Amino acid sequence: MMSRHRYFLMLPLLCSLQVLTAQTNNLTGSPYSLFGLGVNSNSNVGINSALGRGGYALSGASLINNLNPASYGDLGDKTFIYDFGFLAELSAISNRSSTENRLAGSFSNIAIAANLDAKSAFGLSIVPFSDVGYSLIGIESNIEGSLENFTANVFGSGALNDLRLSYGYGATDYLRFGFYASYLFGSIDERELVSGPGFANETGLNIEETNYYNGLRFGLGLQIEPVSDLVLAWGVDLPTILSGSQDRRIQRTLDFAPSVVEDEQGLDIDDFKLPMKINTGLLWQPTEGLGISMDYSLALWNATEQKDNVGEYIDEEEYAIGLQYVQDENSYLFSKRIQYRAGFNYNTGYLAINDNPIDSYTITAGLGIPLGNRTLSSLNISYGFTARGATEGILVEEQIHTLNVNLSLKDFWFLKRKIE
Repeated sequence: MMSRHRYFLMLPLLCSLQVLTAQTNNLTGSPYSLFGLGVNSNSNVGINSALGRGGYALSGASLINNLNPASYGDLGDKTFIYDFGFLAELSAISNRSSTENRLAGSFSNIAIAANLDAKSAFGLSIVPFSDVGYSLIGIESNIEGSLENFTANVFGSGALNDLRLSYGYGATDYLRFGFYASYLFGSIDERELVSGPGFANETGLNIEETNYYNGLRFGLGLQIEPVSDLVLAWGVDLPTILSGSQDRRIQRTLDFAPSVVEDEQGLDIDDFKLPMKINTGLLWQPTEGLGISMDYSLALWNATEQKDNVGEYIDEEEYAIGLQYVQDENSYLFSKRIQYRAGFNYNTGYLAINDNPIDSYTITAGLGIPLGNRTLSSLNISYGFTARGATEGILVEEQIHTLNVNLSLKDFWFLKRKIE
């Protein structure tokens, strides 16, 4: 069997790669998702997707900001928010000679937030943490000691999920802090179909592997307002180790007769280390209705000392800027309460191949559409364009279009309606 990393090295050389459109339940179709635990998920709760996928300093009574647990300290009294979303992704993957199109989509998040008292609140959410969805078709390799070749098709799918419990406390009107506990879990499936020389299905191997990972991660957050129009935020995601195990099944076909060569469960595999991540952000509101957010984060992948067969792990930096404008959020006119959003994100990547980091940039735009005159519930729609990688050397380039749709419903607890 050939390593999946060697398949990636051969990707630019495939002359049989053709334009293909596929629809799956995965949340990505990226070939880079075969590394590590996959690519970072494009799923976000609430409005963050439209703000350059940032907003560490955001808070308020009408949104769930899952990036910073301190934001829950500003949720307000007698408040309940429910948010669920859908993500669709269309990607174009190119090398020097061909292009492949892939379509993926599914539900992206479920989240709730509710206050415990006037100063504190909790949140519970589940979102994808990383996504896997790749296919390498028609890869030919030489059989050692022979002039004959075998052909392999490799398919990968799966995801890791983040089940998170957050708590935030507003010590004063200008100081909030919080913490979260996440349970990360999920599986990554890889199926490799190897055909030998001769007629189809005459001889070959069907190799199926499922890797399972799980572990706990903790984080802290802080928000402070030194002046009325400025919010500063800091936080840290603590390092953790995800335990791994594998189920493996190999079926051989010889002269059209299949037989099971190996069928084992619960095999030990290397654990996966997640690094410490340091987050900073600010929110500046220079005029009424206008908010500008800026974020920077640093993930210390070098400290994990992990190895990869193709590249090396490097410290990952991420920059994000977002703008939001609403003419009058308290107006009874629908048009004045629409929120307009835009943003930009640059990520240096956590993997370098031949000393070339797999970096990416994203441009985002979106709307917050109110669902009524007397409610803070809204429909949040955002579009993002991402470019990742390059067509140089053994790399491939991705151009990804994403559409996030989040329905954020807010209600008040224990309030009696006044009958007129």
